[in-house]
Amino acid sequence: MTGDVRVCFVGDSFVAGVGDEQHLGWAGRLAASTHARGQALTGYNLGVRRDTSTDVLARWFSECTPRLPTGVRGGVVVSFGVNDGTLRQDDAAGSTRVLTRVDPRVSVTNLL
Repeated sequence: MTGDVRVCFVGDSFVAGVGDEQHLGWAGRLAASTHARGQALTGYNLGVRRDTSTDVLARWFSECTPRLPTGVRGGVVVSFGVNDGTLRQDDAAGSTRVLTRVDPRVSVTNLL
């Protein structure tokens, strides 16, 4: 195996593997596949159920920094969006509007 690579997978329930009978999710499958091809990979699954892009933005740096210290080969993979697009009733009194949990423009800004 070649030198270890560290990857933080940050995101929502899809990252966490919620609903996956093997409890791997796509992040776990990617890590297993990478290992099977002879590449040492330390994968950190940092998926949190119901997280939006705003939630991910608030936590990714503090969670990834200790896992990716200076001098290691590493990276961050971000996955979100399903929870951003979840519909909800507008909280304004008497409103009949239906909104997404996160405005699409905010989702894009959070990724940048």
